Formats: sequence, C-alpha cells, structure tokens
Amino acid sequence: MRDERANLLDPPQFLHGKRYRPLSQHYRERFGTKVFKVSVSVAETCPNREGMGGMRVCVFCDEWGSAAYHQHRDLPLREQIRVNRKAIRRRYRAERFLVYFQAYTNTFGRIRTLQQLYEEALAEEDVLGVVVGTRPDCLPRAMLRTMAAFARERYLSVELGVQTLDDAQLEFLARGHDQACSLTAIRKLKALPNVNLCVHLMFGLPGETDAQLRETAELLSELGVDGVKLHNLHVLKNTPLEQLYRQGGFAPVSLEAYTRKVAVFLEHLAPEIAIHRLAAVASRWDELVAPEWTREKMRPMQFIEDHLTAANTWQGRLWQPGLPKRHTQQGGI
Repeated sequence: MRDERANLLDPPQFLHGKRYRPLSQHYRERFGTKVFKVSVSVAETCPNREGMGGMRVCVFCDEWGSAAYHQHRDLPLREQIRVNRKAIRRRYRAERFLVYFQAYTNTFGRIRTLQQLYEEALAEEDVLGVVVGTRPDCLPRAMLRTMAAFARERYLSVELGVQTLDDAQLEFLARGHDQACSLTAIRKLKALPNVNLCVHLMFGLPGETDAQLRETAELLSELGVDGVKLHNLHVLKNTPLEQLYRQGGFAPVSLEAYTRKVAVFLEHLAPEIAIHRLAAVASRWDELVAPEWTREKMRPMQFIEDHLTAANTWQGRLWQPGLPKRHTQQGGI
C-alpha cells in the first residue's frame, strides 16, 4: 500500500527558498550563471493549420501561434535575436541566453532549413543553446536524429505541447493527436542523450479531476521528463474558444481554483523536475477575453507560492519513487 507520509517532513532545498524547483535552478546548475530565453518566431504554421488535423485549429490558439514577440516576426532571425536580447539585457541585466523557437510548430518543416536556423542562432553572441517548441505529432525520425546530433555539441531543450493526457480533453482542445501519441513522443525524446525535455500542460479543462492531476504528475515523473510548464486555459479573441465562451460552453477557472490544481499536481511531481512556469500570462492584453487574472504575471505566481507556504506543502511532498508503473501503458491514465 502506498505510504503518503514519507515526504511530509522536510522540503528539498530549492533555490531562493521556493517550494518548487524553479527553472532558474536548472539553468544555474547547468551553466553556472543566470540564463534567459530570447523568443523568436520563424515557424509559420502547424499541422492543424495545414489541414492535417481535419482543418480544425486548436481552440485556444490565436493568429500568432503562441508567439510572445509577434511584432518582430517579420525580421530576419538574427535581427529578432538582437532586438529581443537587447530588451532582456536592459530589463534583467542578463548576459547569457538561449534562443527559444516558440511560435507555431518548429519541427513542422524542412529539416535542413531548421538546422540552418539553429546554427544561425548559435552564431550570435552569448547564446549557449536553443529551445524548440513543437508538438507530439511532429517528430519524424530524421528530426530526432538531427536533435540527437545537435545535443551532442550544444544545449538543446525541447518544449513539447502535450497539454493533457486525457483523450476527451484533447478532443475538446482540437489538438489532432491523442494521449498515445504524446507518450510515444516523450519516450522517443527521453531516449535521446543530452536532450532536455519540458512538457507543456494546461489546467482548467472540462472534466478535469484531482485524480487526473495526480496521475499526470506521477506519470511524467516515472517517464523522467526534465521540466514542466503550466498554463491555465484562458480565452483569447478570435479563437474557437472565444465562441464557446460566448455561448456558455466554457468557463475559465478562478485563480483560487487554479492554485489548488497546481498544488495537487506539484505535490505528486518528482522534486528534480524543473518548473518552467506556474501559470500563463496574456502577452497581448488587448486580445484577452477571460479570465482577468491572466493579465497579471506576478500576482498569480505569488498567490500560488503563498498557498504552498500556508498549506505547508511543496513539490514532491507526496511523490513516491518506484511506484508500480500502472499509468505508463498507452491508452489512458
């Protein structure tokens, strides 16, 4: 029988006294210094937009394909890096960078072109490696070979848009792939030496339960992912989700409800997994429909951290290494 008391007494020594392992801790341990991501936009589409998902765009995706700095997307790659790097240097006094290929699906294209872009990014001053955003259904064998070769020489992190491991919720999101596809992609990426894998997850989906959150955390821990990035599902203008919201078919969760979900998930997540982000923030305020709290970056993060402290809980408190691999069979959690 599972003993949920084993990790109750002493939280791990996370950086800055946090109750979860922040991404900055991973970067400091890996590079010995502060490192910041420079987001760029080079991909122009994804499988769903090209009709491979049945001509259905993901319900949450706006016209920019999740690009944080869409206003610079028409610039050449190296110019994007320089403009965005300058802003980050000025704000954070940053000196070392990773180039984040963020918008749309960055492995949905010609392998040779992508290789050239990655090499171009690495030629920039103070760039230590690249971060590539992609989908579970866009990892052909040739791309995996390219990633493996790249990671032998430089730092490579893959941010994989899993979003959820529930097939009904994936259908609601119109992702165009299923849970089995995500598990296969995770296993393939984890089989590549030196590739850092971060899984993107969305909370606040219809039908979501605490049991699902616990099992997702346990499964990702068992599979050995290196990081997770958490998002609250929020509504942007001119998206299918906006139509559902206006029709009463979707209601975003409150900050309080979202915080409780994050806490449940973190408690069952292995403490060595880096937390890239605790909640989404709307980078384009004029496009946000709901919820209002997604306009703010610091308040949700502080609210979650305060909750973890008040509840005297932390990442990994209820995580038990060596649990029977009851969730890792393809077909559902």
